[in-house]
Amino acid sequence: MSPRSRGRRDDRRRPSDRRRARRRSTGTTSGESTATEPSQSSTDQVEEFVTQVLAASGQLLTLDSPLQVEGFVASVIGSWWQHPTPTFGPVLVERAQRAATPEAVALLHGLAAIAEPGLAALARTALDGLGDPTSDLPPWAALVGRAVLQESFTLEEEFGDATQVIMTFSYDAARSEPVDSGAKEPAHALVVLVDHNLGGIAKDLWATDHAPGLLEQVRSTVAGDQGLTLTEADPSALRVALQDALDATEQTIDAPLGESFRDLRALLVARIRSLPEGATAIEPTELPDAEREEIVADFASSPEATDLPVEAARTIAAEIVGYGCDQDRGQPLRVSPGKLEVFLFAWLPRTGLLDQRYVGDVPAVLPAWVRYAGRRTGLSEEAVAETLAALETLVPRFAPAYEDRDNWGPARIAVDSLLADMDPDEDNADEVFERRMFALDGVPAPGFDVTDAKAVQRLVEEENKDGKYDYDSSSEERLHVVLLQQLWFDDPSQVWETAVRLLDAGYERTEIFRALMSALSERPQDREAGLRDADGYLEALAALPETWAARHPAASDASEASDAPDAPDAPDVPDQS
Repeated sequence: MSPRSRGRRDDRRRPSDRRRARRRSTGTTSGESTATEPSQSSTDQVEEFVTQVLAASGQLLTLDSPLQVEGFVASVIGSWWQHPTPTFGPVLVERAQRAATPEAVALLHGLAAIAEPGLAALARTALDGLGDPTSDLPPWAALVGRAVLQESFTLEEEFGDATQVIMTFSYDAARSEPVDSGAKEPAHALVVLVDHNLGGIAKDLWATDHAPGLLEQVRSTVAGDQGLTLTEADPSALRVALQDALDATEQTIDAPLGESFRDLRALLVARIRSLPEGATAIEPTELPDAEREEIVADFASSPEATDLPVEAARTIAAEIVGYGCDQDRGQPLRVSPGKLEVFLFAWLPRTGLLDQRYVGDVPAVLPAWVRYAGRRTGLSEEAVAETLAALETLVPRFAPAYEDRDNWGPARIAVDSLLADMDPDEDNADEVFERRMFALDGVPAPGFDVTDAKAVQRLVEEENKDGKYDYDSSSEERLHVVLLQQLWFDDPSQVWETAVRLLDAGYERTEIFRALMSALSERPQDREAGLRDADGYLEALAALPETWAARHPAASDASEASDAPDAPDAPDVPDQS
């Protein structure tokens, strides 16, 4: 593992984990937002938009199908989806109630049927205030928003890149009296494409008003393609899975969505709310480190890897396995052209997890991995061949993409700046990284300049904002700044050597800084001459921790009670495996 990968391992957390953690902490779900005070320009924009929608709502009176009505209203909602101004819906309801025209009432019916709960409640209240005049509305008024699920399926392909969810719905159950077959609304279908290579986002969405024809076509296609599987799906499980996919879409910046997704999203959200509850999310299996390492070792000793450099094979395989476990629903052995393209041109360049020494080995290792993983998972020969053919196009472009800073994420840029001045011929990258991470207690923000005293001062103040170091005076804070710079430049080297010794003795990082500052405070300094009595400073460092512990018995007792080597809260020591 490259030291440059340190500080970016949080990227390995599954997107679903981050989404659920966000919902737990904020209490929000997909489609909800926190209102902010609108500016005058945004207020004018809202008024202009509302006027346009009310003018176009006359179309609702010409429609015969409740599905068409829901599609119109969903497209209206889609117009303000992800917009920073959250007031469109409430203003639209208020203006429609004030207008009280047949088209405005029709719009309120549509909003009450499929808008998110808060806005739907406003629309229903507005209708109640108008006495809910429905006599002038088309027949769809009794059916809109009342479609009932008939069948649900998932369509999977062999590579596992995506899942198509197919749901069919009917309005017949909502009718108050039987009608002849010619008057029935045909069953319609919604189809959702969930892209597993892009973090499980709901990527595309489309509808058809002829569900039987769609299902007939799908079944015919599946019968002629052994790589496709159509499975009947539990509606309550789909409710959970689709909500999670929508959450993923909401939290993906510039998600590559299909053309109809925005216009139909509100309709899908309404249909999800109509599905039965009761299912729980199925979390991917967490693969322990030992099992991950077992897969890597098995690959390195496999027939497919016979002619590969062992360290390169193990290092690259470890990154593939980690990516599959943490970013691909716990599937380290799944391979496909799409997954490998995302791995090579999005994941690795963004995180910089691959040691630079092995970038040139990727063209040889990846084909071997595809053959190995294909054998382990039973992937068809045709699918393996297709993936290998795709690699012939992908791998020649990887090295330039990996070094292109336009592809780097903020954490990689920050870590690179942490080691930018390192001499690879003289410095130990692992030691430099560990020492500087200890000095800063984390990866610095991109552009951090340790020679900028004010920047270092701000960093120290931020770290101590909760009284972490309990400084006795501002002079101690200045000592912290000096000490941080000494650790960064390893000058004098005895400062880091002392810190390591105290870590091994079981002291916490905060205690070590206090101890080092006590040694530094005994030696006079000035801005021009720097540290005076250098020999005395080194002697004070060598006398730690006893001299400091004698003045801080509580810290001494705590270190003696700890499990020495395992107790320190310090960064992991990077290795090269």
